[in-house]
Amino acid sequence: MSSVCILVADDFPEWRVEARNLLRVRPDWEVTEASDGREAVQKAAELRPDIVLLDIGMPILNGLEAAKKIRETTPGSKLIFLTLNGDNEVKTAALTIGAKAYLSKSQAQSQLLSTIADALDAH
Repeated sequence: MSSVCILVADDFPEWRVEARNLLRVRPDWEVTEASDGREAVQKAAELRPDIVLLDIGMPILNGLEAAKKIRETTPGSKLIFLTLNGDNEVKTAALTIGAKAYLSKSQAQSQLLSTIADALDAH
């Protein structure tokens, strides 16, 4: 069984821990973290993750800016936004960039694993 690399990019350490705990149920998923948009872009270029979970409101580069750069340097990575930002214009912008999904953090417990599985299955 090959492993899946997931990059969790969020500026709140508590949320990164929560996301890691949610993803831990899948032993074949390797999770790496980034604490801001620039670090997310750097780690994505270095690791070429299968999935990048991005928050919108991150320092240095926000999630949308980071997603655009990740899309350029690592086009094979699937982007999923996981955020507290419910603004429809931001959601539309995220999906236009090429995100596979846009979830509220309140939906993570019930939908994150299946959303990642769906993104991995999509070709």
